[in-house]
Amino acid sequence: MKKRIFGTILAAALIVTQAVAAFATPLAPSKTALPSVTGSSASSYIITAASSESFSDVKNEEIINDLLAVNSGTKSLTDVVGKTTPELTDQLAGKEMASPFFDLKPVNGGIKNEEGKYVVTISVPSLTKAMTDVQILHYSTVRNLFELITPTSVDYEGKTITAVFEDLSPVAIIAKVDASKAADSTVGTSPKTGVPSTWMVFFGAAVILAGVSAVAYRKER
Repeated sequence: MKKRIFGTILAAALIVTQAVAAFATPLAPSKTALPSVTGSSASSYIITAASSESFSDVKNEEIINDLLAVNSGTKSLTDVVGKTTPELTDQLAGKEMASPFFDLKPVNGGIKNEEGKYVVTISVPSLTKAMTDVQILHYSTVRNLFELITPTSVDYEGKTITAVFEDLSPVAIIAKVDASKAADSTVGTSPKTGVPSTWMVFFGAAVILAGVSAVAYRKER
């Protein structure tokens, strides 16, 4: 009987543990989803997820490792950017990544403006009105430095940004995020449908534990 009671308690504990894990897991999709090229840029550029292979144009292996480390969350933007372009670190204060670093390359020469610079429209799944001062952090493999590019347009409804580049290589979308607006925004977040069911699981586990306790009490008597 004691083994059966102990087994029931373990089962109830497992239910509670799973409920806690489910409750703790964010319902919102990742804010670092990989962007894509869109509109007229779709056939003129290609976006590739970060990897040692996709960043093969970066001749500095330490920079490649740093970019991958930022994506994995083991290094900060300021630490990485400060190595080659320390003058930008103050401008990164308060900024969050709205995308991971990814590789951006032209196809058939891309689309260029009158000055010969690349014009690219990028679809950013995580873009919301809670984000301000949206910029592109770009590592130039030609000039061996980081730079901040301010988009020529930011379309929150269409979740796209358009920017002009002198050259193309690894980039990431960054922005300041207003936490209060982000909490109120339904854009990019999942409805809170999981909360009531989680509490029902807690309730069910509590009932099981109460029943086991009552049985154990009667057996002791």
